[in-house]
Amino acid sequence: MNLNATADINSAIEYITNHGADVRPEVFYNKQLLDTIRLEESNYVHYRLADSSPIQGKAEKLQLRRWAPLKAHTTPLAEGVPPTSDKGSMESYEITTFPYGRYMEFTDRVDMEIIDPVIAHYTKEYNLVAMETLDILARDALLAVGQSYFANDRANMAALEIGDTPSLDDLRVIVLSMKKQLVKPRSNGKFHVIASPDFFFDMISDPLVEKFMTFNNTTKPMYEDGSLVPMFNMEFYETQAGDESGEYVDGNGNLNLLVYRYNTNTGAYEYDVLDEATYMSETASYDIDGRTGEEGSFFPENRSWDLATYNATAAVDGYGDFQELKVHRTLILGKDALIKTNISGGDNAKMYVKPLGSAGVLDPIDQRQSIGFKINGVGFGSPRLEAIAVYYNIPTQSNLY
Repeated sequence: MNLNATADINSAIEYITNHGADVRPEVFYNKQLLDTIRLEESNYVHYRLADSSPIQGKAEKLQLRRWAPLKAHTTPLAEGVPPTSDKGSMESYEITTFPYGRYMEFTDRVDMEIIDPVIAHYTKEYNLVAMETLDILARDALLAVGQSYFANDRANMAALEIGDTPSLDDLRVIVLSMKKQLVKPRSNGKFHVIASPDFFFDMISDPLVEKFMTFNNTTKPMYEDGSLVPMFNMEFYETQAGDESGEYVDGNGNLNLLVYRYNTNTGAYEYDVLDEATYMSETASYDIDGRTGEEGSFFPENRSWDLATYNATAAVDGYGDFQELKVHRTLILGKDALIKTNISGGDNAKMYVKPLGSAGVLDPIDQRQSIGFKINGVGFGSPRLEAIAVYYNIPTQSNLY
């Protein structure tokens, strides 16, 4: 039985409840969590592409070395004279692991002594959150150190505009640059390209892709589901967990936001950059459910940009408000792009079930109970920075919806 599927969860709960099966709730929830991670892992491409290198013993950090390569030379040896000795050089760096986790409290109206549907529902949610947490950590590790390339040969992030759409030619140039740096393909002789659905929407009509379709008779999947077949030493992977925002860090380490508007008077796009010191606030708060108006997920550092204040001074002409310019990050990865490390399996998420009264004197009349998950320790790093490229582009559909 697959405890990630809603139908199977409900069937299991009904069977256990109606047939008097003796199943400890924490065992059920842990089984459900493990099922979800095993089945959903393939959907989180960033985490899946990380090679594993666990920490040995009781250490808290993984120390790695990047070795400088030796180069060939063709100078002939002089008779009886030993050549000059080669010298090795290397760069040392460390990857530190950190714990992650979340929890949720329930009142005594929810029964922990049986497999409760409410608990089962939110356990499933935490299953997905645990996997999503690992995938975001892997994605952010790649984005933080990758070499930057910009669509339409733009100089930097702030120079991007609507119309700087992705192209296969740009990807070929990036792969060529990697080959010149002696980066090997990720697997199967191919470099891996991780991109958003918007990216693939545009790529299907790319001139090079259309030529490939014309001369190749195995491109049926492109028209069936919009996926790209391997070409030009690249394999393509679609993800909906990519970074698609106008935020970026400038050369001074300051966080900025790209904004744009379509001026209905001039019929042209206008662009600007907001700085975090003036237009961003960061507070701990709860996400508000738009349907019910109730508090939901807790964000310890919930950032929000104050576009209303900016528009009050910048868009007073009435020809349209500024909004965030969504820029997509497409990842191109070679061999040794990313590794993950953990302490003796510490990257496995564990489910915790705390029944009524388990808090002792802090819950004197058995009113509080909780569920949660914890990842004891996981870290990400790259042994080969040249094997990571981040391609910034603005697909045609990304700022329409």
